[in-house]
Parts: sequence; C-alpha cells; structure tokens
Amino acid sequence: MAELHPDTVLAPHAHVGTRPEGTVVVGYDETPEAAAALEWAADWADVQGCRLMVACAVDPLLPTDARRGQGPDVSALRRAVSRVADRGAALARRGHDELEVRSVGAIGRPSAELVALSETADLVVVGRRSRAERPDASLGSVSFALSAHARCPVVVVQGERRLGLGQGSPVVVGVDTSRASLRAVEFAARAAAAAGVGLVVVSAWSGREVEPWLAELWGPSAPGAGPAGEEYDRAVSNVSAALAVVARDHPEVPTSTRTPQGSPPEVLLAEATDAGLLVVGARGGGGFVGLMLGSVSRSVLRRAELPVAVVRSRGI
Repeated sequence: MAELHPDTVLAPHAHVGTRPEGTVVVGYDETPEAAAALEWAADWADVQGCRLMVACAVDPLLPTDARRGQGPDVSALRRAVSRVADRGAALARRGHDELEVRSVGAIGRPSAELVALSETADLVVVGRRSRAERPDASLGSVSFALSAHARCPVVVVQGERRLGLGQGSPVVVGVDTSRASLRAVEFAARAAAAAGVGLVVVSAWSGREVEPWLAELWGPSAPGAGPAGEEYDRAVSNVSAALAVVARDHPEVPTSTRTPQGSPPEVLLAEATDAGLLVVGARGGGGFVGLMLGSVSRSVLRRAELPVAVVRSRGI
C-alpha cells in the first residue's frame, strides 16, 4: 500500500475533554458529492466525539499524458494529492472549531486505500452522485467496493436529501434475522441518539400475492390475505428483537416499528421517504463481490436519494 502522510493533529475535541475516541474517515477529491460527504462526516465526528481523517487517493495510472504515454512524477503527484486532502481538512474545520482533523494523501486505487484505512476506523464516509444527476449510473465503484469490503460501517452520502444530523428527520433501519441486522440496529440507535431524533425499525415480509378477483370473492378471509403466516410472525419477531437492543443501549430514543408487506428494498425506500439516514445490514458472504454486499443493501444503495449506512456482520 502507498505511504500515507498525515498532517499535524489539531487540539483535542472539547466535548470529551481528552483526546477523542475513534476515527471517522471520509474520502475527498473536491467533487460536489465529496464535499457533501465531507460535511456529513464532520457533523457525525463532531457529535460522536471522534477525530476526522480526510483521505484523498488517486490511481497513479489516471493522470497520464496520453500524448506522451507517461504519468507525472510520483513525488509531485503525492504532493498534489496531499494538498487536496489538506484543503478538505480546512473545509471540515469550518463550523467545527473543536474537531480534531487530520488529512492523508495516498497513491493507489481510492477504494483499496479507503478499505485499508477502514481497518482502524469506526466509520468510512463517501459521496456518490444522485440518480437525478446520473439516472443511468450504476453504483459507483468506490462506494460499491467499500460497502462490500470495509471492516467498519460505511455511509454513502447521496441524493437530494443530504440532511445533517439533528435536523428532525428520523433514522430508519431495516431488520431481519441476521447478525448484521442487529449490528445495524446498534448503529442506527447510536445515530438517532446523537442526532436527537426518532428511530423507525422496519421489517418487510413477502407473503403470498392475492389475486384481486379472489379478494373480492372471499374478502378479508381470502387465502393469503392479511398479515398472517410465518413470514409476518418472523417480521414481528425481528422488530421485537430490535426494540430490545434499542431499549438496552439507548432507552432515550423514541422508537416506532413497521412491518409492511412487500420486497425489502421497496419497503425500506418507501419508509425512508422522510428520513435523514437509512441503515441496512449486509450479511452477504462468499467469493463474489455482489454476494458479499447482499442483494437488499445493493438495491437500496443504487436507488436511494438519501444517505445510506451499510453495516456488515464482518469484514471480508
């Protein structure tokens, strides 16, 4: 991995009185989406009492002069990347006077460098263009790789509703029977507590589709109609387990539950219409990147128009 060059550490965070615990890493490259991620990450680090590391990385093969077939001097490139990170750190300090901020520049693939930094981070934050800006765009390579491989939770800041913490919009978390789901609840409850907002716990269930003519014939007693069956019971059990976690860790957070029928991605996106943050667990495993991220989290990340946190059950 490329050598890293952090700058001088600022004064300790005033909220905790001593050196902050934990590190939030944010990827920054001076694009508008990176600026949005930087602002979100600085707000999060400030309220959580963490330090912030602004990281900029560049693939050495990208800034190549096509006419000459060669790239810039490595030392010059490293200095340029470090200057970008420094400027990002200066932006993060605005409005966060007591926040401890570092900057780091690296020569290497941004996704690989950020995954490496996630080894010792509590959270990694990256930005992504909204679907409105690029309606045909797939999930970006950096956000996709981080969500699949990071060793800590990842927040992808995207969409038009880039609400900061504490602006009244609730945190929504999707739950199921997985270990990643419980970790997602822990993260979501912590976010809601820090922001002073409510938490909405959602578990979707599929059930069996009922043809309209059958519903008309049998009414509420039509086979498969209504919230009945093992899948619905499982959804109820999921939200009950989540409530127990919230009550244990953050009893002060006002919490509500939802168990709507439908596919998990559709349900979560619908429930998060007025949310400031959507949290999902990723329990995928195996050797394929798509499987490691998981179909629900991947679909939500592709289509969401708000910040999304992906909390994995383990790093791969």
